[in-house]
Amino acid sequence: MTGLLLEGIVASGKTSIIHELQRHPSWRNRGAKLVLSEFFTERANEHLRSRTAESYRVLMQKNLRLLEAAHHIEVASPLLAPGAGNDLCYLLERFHLTNAISYADRAFESFRDVDHELARLGCRLAVLVVDEMMVGPRIAEAYRQRGPRWQAYQDRLESLVGNIGQHYVATQRSFRDGAAWSTLEQIIVDTTDKDWDRCVREILEFWEI
Repeated sequence: MTGLLLEGIVASGKTSIIHELQRHPSWRNRGAKLVLSEFFTERANEHLRSRTAESYRVLMQKNLRLLEAAHHIEVASPLLAPGAGNDLCYLLERFHLTNAISYADRAFESFRDVDHELARLGCRLAVLVVDEMMVGPRIAEAYRQRGPRWQAYQDRLESLVGNIGQHYVATQRSFRDGAAWSTLEQIIVDTTDKDWDRCVREILEFWEI
């Protein structure tokens, strides 16, 4: 079993990276693949009236149980031994770093057990970053391209935090802090130039799939 967790601020390129990655032969040729998008790993809790750190722990544990079940299947079958190319290759979009930053006041240590569990399940970490001078323009571009619901969310956020660009610069710094805290093997990928092919090549070389 091998996995990759993609983390990064809004508009850092997570969706573009996932789309580019899924077209690459290294991914397509894997026998067993699983992608758990942010709808499973974070946004599934949007309906909750109170979105606490504990509610996100529960959500992440549900995701981890899916991976744990696959791990048990692999352990029991010689056909799924590491190196045979049949073991599960999984991708997570957002997980404990996002949830610590957004819902646990950046208290990464409160999700230490999640970090250790991901490591045990063969997960590596890729944090996508944008040059800080370009964060504001990147957010503005995303605002123009996305739908009214997302725009309304950003408008509400801006009314609370003030300068939205500076808010996301600070959030990106928190992702860097989270990467430094995490025990996962990791890579920082600069997506400022939007060269998704180059970014995916960097990630695949790091991921070794």
